Amino acid sequence: MQNPFRDGGPLDIAMGLLGLMFSIALLWQGLQMAQNGGSWWWPLTAGVLVVLSLHGLYRRRRAKRRSSS
Repeated sequence: MQNPFRDGGPLDIAMGLLGLMFSIALLWQGLQMAQNGGSWWWPLTAGVLVVLSLHGLYRRRRAKRRSSS
């Protein structure tokens, strides 16, 4: 049985997508908090997390294309 946590394994891919969904949920919650008088640092920080998650997924996809060609 192969290790599901290996690079490119099913759980490795799922962790990247799960991180993106979690950061989007944080962004949504941060925007709601800021509209209700909370600090704008929450959505700003969550937005940075979204960008970093997307960047990680993009790099993974690009590396996969280069290795297959």
